[in-house]
Amino acid sequence: MPRDEWRAKLIEECGVTALTDELPGVGAEHHYATLAAQAADSQLQWFRLLEVSRQLGGTTSIGTHSSLADVLQGPIAVLEAADVQPTLAVDVRELWDLSRTQRSSLIEFLAELSAGLDVILTNATPRVQRHLLTEFDDVLPASVTHSLESRLYGSDSASTRTAQRRQHVRELLADRGPSHEDWKRLYAVADADREQLTYDALQNHTLLEWASREALRAWVKRMADLDLVKSHGSGDRTVRLLPAGYALLDEHPDFSIDSPYVPSAGGSGRTDESQQVAGSGQRADSPGVTDPPKSQHSTVYTPTAEREEGDRPDGEAATATRGGSNTAPTVSFLDGHIHDGAVSAAAPGEIALCSRTVDSTGDSRGVSYSFLEERDEIVVEVEAAGYQVYTVVRLCAALLSEPAFQQVLTQNRLAGGPDRSGLDGLPVSDPYLLRDGGCLGYLRNEDATAEGLRSRLRDARDELLRMTTDAQGNGDDDENESLSTVMRNAHGLLGTVSRIYDMLDIDITRVLKVPDWAVEDGTRRDNLAKMIAIQTAVSSRYGLYSAYRVLYEDREEKRSQLLATPDVDAADPTGDTTGSWVLAGPTVDSMRPHLEDLDDHLDLQDGADGFSAFMVNLDIVDGDRRDAVATALSRQLSLKSLKPTRETVSILHALTSGTFAAARAVFHLGGEADQPRTLTTDDLRYALSELDVDELLPDFGPRSVSEAVAILLDVDEPLATGDLADLLDVSTQTLRNNETYFADLEAAGVIQREDLGPGRATEWRICLPFDGEEGDLRTATPTPEVDTTAYGPAFSDEMAVIAEVLYELGHQEIDYGGELTLAVTGRGDRFDEWLDQHPSCRPVLSLVAHLQGTTLEKLTTGTDSVRYQPPKSVVLGLDPDPTTTQTSLVSSAN
Repeated sequence: MPRDEWRAKLIEECGVTALTDELPGVGAEHHYATLAAQAADSQLQWFRLLEVSRQLGGTTSIGTHSSLADVLQGPIAVLEAADVQPTLAVDVRELWDLSRTQRSSLIEFLAELSAGLDVILTNATPRVQRHLLTEFDDVLPASVTHSLESRLYGSDSASTRTAQRRQHVRELLADRGPSHEDWKRLYAVADADREQLTYDALQNHTLLEWASREALRAWVKRMADLDLVKSHGSGDRTVRLLPAGYALLDEHPDFSIDSPYVPSAGGSGRTDESQQVAGSGQRADSPGVTDPPKSQHSTVYTPTAEREEGDRPDGEAATATRGGSNTAPTVSFLDGHIHDGAVSAAAPGEIALCSRTVDSTGDSRGVSYSFLEERDEIVVEVEAAGYQVYTVVRLCAALLSEPAFQQVLTQNRLAGGPDRSGLDGLPVSDPYLLRDGGCLGYLRNEDATAEGLRSRLRDARDELLRMTTDAQGNGDDDENESLSTVMRNAHGLLGTVSRIYDMLDIDITRVLKVPDWAVEDGTRRDNLAKMIAIQTAVSSRYGLYSAYRVLYEDREEKRSQLLATPDVDAADPTGDTTGSWVLAGPTVDSMRPHLEDLDDHLDLQDGADGFSAFMVNLDIVDGDRRDAVATALSRQLSLKSLKPTRETVSILHALTSGTFAAARAVFHLGGEADQPRTLTTDDLRYALSELDVDELLPDFGPRSVSEAVAILLDVDEPLATGDLADLLDVSTQTLRNNETYFADLEAAGVIQREDLGPGRATEWRICLPFDGEEGDLRTATPTPEVDTTAYGPAFSDEMAVIAEVLYELGHQEIDYGGELTLAVTGRGDRFDEWLDQHPSCRPVLSLVAHLQGTTLEKLTTGTDSVRYQPPKSVVLGLDPDPTTTQTSLVSSAN
């Protein structure tokens, strides 16, 4: 091509239009294209082109002003047309030092430069690459994002099982679309009893359509090939979901398994498919009653409402005022693992404290419920309110919810049979005795029938909710007249229904979710304790008589309604406590001293008519104690034909936040259809990987330590330090900052770090087997390997392990030649004194003790920790013979 045509070619075909001026009468003057065309004439012209190119974006040496657009329309347009593009290397280490606006502008400009340059981002670690994908997915070219995703989530990259499953199911959803029939079928399996369905149940499912039995088999095979389901049982004719199946439903925009659901009995895993339940807000006799949707996980509450620090939540404030606030309860159904965790934490007559994070809504209107018929257990869960009147009202709403009427307070159960109409299902059917002796309110002579009582209880519930709506929420419960009236009615109704459950031999567990703000000061803690004290007395009894009416009632008109004075047996002056309480929250331990003084909130009426001295005993217990964890695991695993072992119970007790978390972990395990077996450490890696970070080692260092443990549980091979940091989305310096805690975990045998030699990475792993891994006992269980026989008869096995671990804590400030340390390691003696001098070692040694199936408190002279304390007996009422109380307390202490 002749040189005199180069300029026109650059302008017309290559789009080189930088530095263009419009000259009157002449037209467009393309200065940059002219310079580029002349550059081949001489070296001087070439340098002149380079000079002007470097000046683009500002004032140029040829006297024209330019912008960044001239860069794209000048040199980049030239390079885009060239056969070879140069490479531009950009170091992105400082990218996040810029503001977000500056970052966006820079990345957008680099994307535009890539038209004529090969742009390479140097020092782009996986962590930086994830940031790029997250922040600039809509800016970067598709080829770049695809490359990044392949590099980050490909088979050669470090990734968690959770991330791999998520990527897999997202691709499936993108490929087939969210409305594909396959996902509806998967949801049906997840929604079924024990999360599995037989071929017959699938084919006959009312919401599913199949062309033929062969089409069903083909679907199962297709889903199995995608790792979404598994066939098992006799002839492989039972289908259950695999983890990827649950992950797909979790990612699905319509079938999220985190949506509320309504199992009919005892939560997920215990649903009776033949039993239909009306919606929580409808009566059974109302039109249009249908089965509510169900899912694998019950989400009971919505996100926390914003509020001022130290104040009660806005949602609750709305409940306490007029102006259209809706206080009608939203009844959700508890998963089986929550039900089992609650009843395991507290037996009847106990108040359990469970230290765990709770999903606070800031509104006490939501209630949760579950009933397990085979064990005659009901669990209700509400959030503790700022005004305790709302807590009591919601407990009433839960125990008198429509599912409760359909499953527990049925006409047949109250009447004593299908062909009866009275109250023969109660131990006493005479309405006069029930009303004036047992203080069973809402019972009248003219309709003293099962259906009459049910109707009156429903009406009382509805009236209480209306009263709550109208009450003004200002001031203290007792000082505010409207709230005080609602509180009296609520306590009376709750006491009545609780005693009815007791007469029907149904155990009640009341779970109060206690967010920090609900117990942030002494006044709120006192108010909560007072509510528990009053309701415990109201619902408890001696024989048929209400404990509160006999012992504490100060209203003469109410006392005058007592049938008679109870005849107390001097040999057994102890009444019966109805149900139990579970207080769950991150700071519920602050309630312990207030609960130990429950009787301070009650005024004994020992000089009033009808008074008779007797006692009601309560025990304040640690809801996260080892035997509670063991009970919850046994209950959950029995549904899966699995049995816990001493070792697996100890591991789950040690590594989780407590009873509820341990139950939730094994809830995710599949069942054994062919032959029952024991739970193994192989099962625990997957079970623990399903927990939230807050449920793993909550008392062990900062949250980043628990996050690292969560990652190590969720991978299929050891991780290099850099890979672990990338998956945590932190720098390796963050890991080094927490070295003391990781060294403690290594000393305890929970993690293992292997230095592969000079110039090679250090590999991290949790000491639980990977899938298919065999052999090394050091990595098969998270406990230190100790020859306990070497320590002699003065040492218990547990104390020998503690002594051995002390030698592994060289990073702690321990004087191994000191008198106390020698006493502990040489004779197993004076351990409590040693702990007092080394408080920083208490968390790791407590972890080691739990892994051995014991606690530090049992290995010392009895000092209590904040989290693990022995039961404390509380006595309400009055002992007719004080020596009985003393004997009882001594027995309890022993």
